[in-house]
Amino acid sequence: MKAFVELFVSLGVQEYKNLIAHSLQVAKISRHLAQSLGLAHHPDQVYLAGLLHDVGLIFKASIENYEVFIDAFRNIPDLEKIVLALDRKNKHSFLSHTVASHLDFLNVDCTRALLYHHTSFDEISDEEGVALLANCIKAADTISLAFLRNAEIFSEATLKSMIQSVEKDTGLNQEVREAAIDSLKDVRVLLDLLGSETHFKSDAELSCANFEKAAKLVAALLDLRSPYTRIHTFSVARIAKQLTSELMTEIDRRFMGIAALLHDLGKITTPLEILHKRGSLNEIETIVMRTHVVMTEKILSKSGLQSFCKVSTSHHERLDGSGYPYGIDKSQINMYMRILQISDVFSALTEERPYRKAMSPSEALKVVEEQVNLGKLDGTVFEKLKQSIENGFNLETFSHVLEDIFGPDLTSLVLREIND
Repeated sequence: MKAFVELFVSLGVQEYKNLIAHSLQVAKISRHLAQSLGLAHHPDQVYLAGLLHDVGLIFKASIENYEVFIDAFRNIPDLEKIVLALDRKNKHSFLSHTVASHLDFLNVDCTRALLYHHTSFDEISDEEGVALLANCIKAADTISLAFLRNAEIFSEATLKSMIQSVEKDTGLNQEVREAAIDSLKDVRVLLDLLGSETHFKSDAELSCANFEKAAKLVAALLDLRSPYTRIHTFSVARIAKQLTSELMTEIDRRFMGIAALLHDLGKITTPLEILHKRGSLNEIETIVMRTHVVMTEKILSKSGLQSFCKVSTSHHERLDGSGYPYGIDKSQINMYMRILQISDVFSALTEERPYRKAMSPSEALKVVEEQVNLGKLDGTVFEKLKQSIENGFNLETFSHVLEDIFGPDLTSLVLREIND
């Protein structure tokens, strides 16, 4: 569970800088308020609910109007203004709730609270425990927004602004309001609540299936940064799992699925100007692009996911030693890596890019085969890929991605909510 928190927070750069900083503050403040009030919810669960409270805003904004979404997330530091501009009806509360509900490691009460984190306490028609938790998240949201509006500088003016924001919020329960103000005056915890450290020390472990769902959410948020990558990570994972099932065991398939979902995490640091360039990258741009692999390694290591590191960061290595970042050759490239390399290349070729149209599967297979003949990619893996495609293996679609995140039964409803 701690690894998921670290992965989520690692997205807090570029366009997501303010949103992730806000989400982290809301997580910590919500947990502190819930504990101060003696609520029965487990502190880790409250933290995760706070962390995910605004995740639906990314789906809402990116899917509905990408250009407006990316402009707002880049140029408007005030998240409240972003919500007013992109989601006046607060549909993101429902979307965040739906995302969290699909993560089986979050309990029902905490996911329900996300429905009401913009709702006045007196208007919440749910159990008191859920209403109070939702109100804690609302108070935390109010405090964090006030802090971030002051350019993340802690000063007398900033503290006054946060206290006044809580005092003026008529939607807060009086008990929650008092606890929030007390927290703002508690010098022992205040800086930790507003700082950039996660302060999440849970020893709880997720099952492989649950961690895969968590990894899918992180991958989806990463890919939504660009219309050219909306299905990429999921496509790589889908193909890699299929090939692993042909060549290895079910346990290997599960491992491979997660390793593939994590393979491009470092690309969160790659500027969109490079990702969206219509021509060839120059030398400097190429270096910047290639650093995403090293960043992936750093993120996974910091998250305690060393077991996936070597595989996830091997997708640009080649059997003849001509790949990057380390130039390892076939003597150091195991079957997991060989599968991921071919899955990544084939997926990229069958997706549209700014500088070319998507290739058909048959065209992409020819390109991959050329790389096999040059000794760069594995022939055995390629033959399994070729057989799968010839046997009608379906490539990834954005609908598949949404089903993975929201569940197949709710995807249609989610799309209606987004486009309403």
